[in-house]
Amino acid sequence: MKIIIIEDEQPAFKRLTKLVKAYDAEIEILGHADSIATAITLIKEFPHADLALMDIELADGQSFEIFKQIEVPFPIIFTTAYDEYALKAFKVNSIDYLLKPIDPEELKVAVLRACVKRVQTTYRPQDQIENLLDNLKLINKQNFKLCLPTVEGSLFIPIEDIVRCESDANYTRFFLNGDTKPILVSKTLKEFEDFLTDYGFCRVHNSHLINLKFIRRYLKGEGGVAVMADGSQVEISRRKKEIFQKALDKETGFI
Repeated sequence: MKIIIIEDEQPAFKRLTKLVKAYDAEIEILGHADSIATAITLIKEFPHADLALMDIELADGQSFEIFKQIEVPFPIIFTTAYDEYALKAFKVNSIDYLLKPIDPEELKVAVLRACVKRVQTTYRPQDQIENLLDNLKLINKQNFKLCLPTVEGSLFIPIEDIVRCESDANYTRFFLNGDTKPILVSKTLKEFEDFLTDYGFCRVHNSHLINLKFIRRYLKGEGGVAVMADGSQVEISRRKKEIFQKALDKETGFI
């Protein structure tokens, strides 16, 4: 694997280099940049690199400026000290990041994910970065767009338009408001659950994650059934009933 490192603090660069070599001594570090200007030069020099490890805060500004001036053709792993709320923008775009100080095990996982992305013919890093920048502008708002990897490429869907998500083995089907055709995504439901829960979603069954704002009726029973705005009826599992009721009470206040 051939990588470039974009980091303006020399101690951080040395530590990152050490971590990378400890992970795989065969990894070749093609070059190092410490500013927006030198990073652009480095990317132009090595467009066929496999990966870039990129600090967000550089000597002459934020590294996001790089993507406004040049298209980056390979996966990026950001290194950052961003707060937890800001990092939601990274999560919804399926962009990898490492919190400083970097944990060696987290680095390994991120690099492995980057390797998978690198060989996907539909993967285009620039699309994800552009949507990330839009989401960062909305950091205190709720209308983030979620990046959905499909066989045709990446789709960017407003979270507020998602009615429900249904598990299909290692895939997830997304049902959108006003759209009768679901979107099949090559990720498990669990991978979306953690951050969608912060946006009014609730896992009501092993196979279902629903947007509480789209519930039109709740039919009580052993577990109960949620009747959604699209006419679908989603079973509430008995063991999820209490969690569902608390989440719905918090969202609507009518239980």
